[in-house]
Amino acid sequence: MFDMLPTLLLAQLADRVPGVFFGLPLLALASLVFAATRHEDPAAIGLATVHWAVWLGGILGVVLAAVLLFGSFV
Repeated sequence: MFDMLPTLLLAQLADRVPGVFFGLPLLALASLVFAATRHEDPAAIGLATVHWAVWLGGILGVVLAAVLLFGSFV
């Protein structure tokens, strides 16, 4: 039962916000392009991509949480 909990939560999120799955590749691509424009070394590009993906994902995650919270009041 508990091993399926993350899958069920992800399915519920996908049902409520289907655009989340379209946004993940865009987040990865934006992070890669942003990192590649600032570095030349492939290792530095890889680290910067992860760094920017975490930052952008965190910011967008907070916005998503706020929208879902405000949406639950309406």
